[in-house]
Amino acid sequence: MESENLTIIEQLEKLRITSSSEIPPHEFLYTWNGVPCFARGELVAVTGKAKSGKTYLNSILMAAAGLEPALNAGLTDKGHFLGLERIREKPLRVVWIDTEQSADSTHEILRDRIGAMMGAEASEDAYHVFNLRQVRWQDRMTLVLAAIAICMPDLVIFDGIRDVVGDINNYEEAQNTIGQLLKVASEYKTCIVCVLHQNKAAEDKTLRGALGTELQNKSFETYECKKDPETRIFSIQQTATRKYDMPNKIQFCVDKEGLPVGCAAGLEPEQASHADTSQPGVKEIFRTAMMGQSEMRAGALKAQVMMRQNLRSDSIYGGLLGTALQQGVLIRRAVSDREVYYQPGPQMIEPQLDFGG
Repeated sequence: MESENLTIIEQLEKLRITSSSEIPPHEFLYTWNGVPCFARGELVAVTGKAKSGKTYLNSILMAAAGLEPALNAGLTDKGHFLGLERIREKPLRVVWIDTEQSADSTHEILRDRIGAMMGAEASEDAYHVFNLRQVRWQDRMTLVLAAIAICMPDLVIFDGIRDVVGDINNYEEAQNTIGQLLKVASEYKTCIVCVLHQNKAAEDKTLRGALGTELQNKSFETYECKKDPETRIFSIQQTATRKYDMPNKIQFCVDKEGLPVGCAAGLEPEQASHADTSQPGVKEIFRTAMMGQSEMRAGALKAQVMMRQNLRSDSIYGGLLGTALQQGVLIRRAVSDREVYYQPGPQMIEPQLDFGG
């Protein structure tokens, strides 16, 4: 190795950072309700209790990564799910490592959930999915590192990181594992999303074991997933970040097809568990907010919906807007340097673009 041939002084000089050092800024893969998130070259921790929605979050990330332009279906050209939006126009290259579920479950999620959310089959060139549950734990990390090196992805979903160590409480194993992932994340400029459960006690939200401690310490961001047992509403909250704070929770329900959809607070349990993306509620919300206008600027539309629905959370509005775009209730486009939404179909009156926002 190069470092073995350098003196201590030479190594330190090579690693030194000064105010004039030319170091590129972080490059993010997504924005969530306008907040940059999921940075290249970094680890991101996703945690929560069992069955709290961690795989749904991963599915949302992967679907938004690969969505192709489909404005006629009410989807944005970059991908927009529950306020999550891919930054670059070109789809992302994804590696999904699944060590927890059966191969059948992995395939079903790829085909019936991620594919359904995208409105198209997941491309084999862009999506590289590996189920390692049947592989010995001692051999899994070698395959994980090889998959990243061969596929050179923009995004890695590693579900779950616990299954590449023999003892989750072994600090040497934990440091070695996280160190290897940090190295390849930096080397290949990829964002590695590591899924790890919280401790089992209801009030204990810390990540499990020494591995969880090391992952929490080295992660760029941490996201906590929860499920309300009464309303069956899932929520995602950023609990730690080194850069941009995301102050609001993202909330979603699961529809009859098993897909995550935006939902407003206050749904009855039965409504939340059987939410239907074809129901007229979202259409009526935005039809009323647009006050008969065929087009409305983004800021003005948000203000009207927030006021008329008495919403206090940006994430709830983001969920409603994402659902409206997916259903084709609204279509988004740029007019000059402004973002405008319009309702497809026969126009009631000429567009009015003199709203604030």
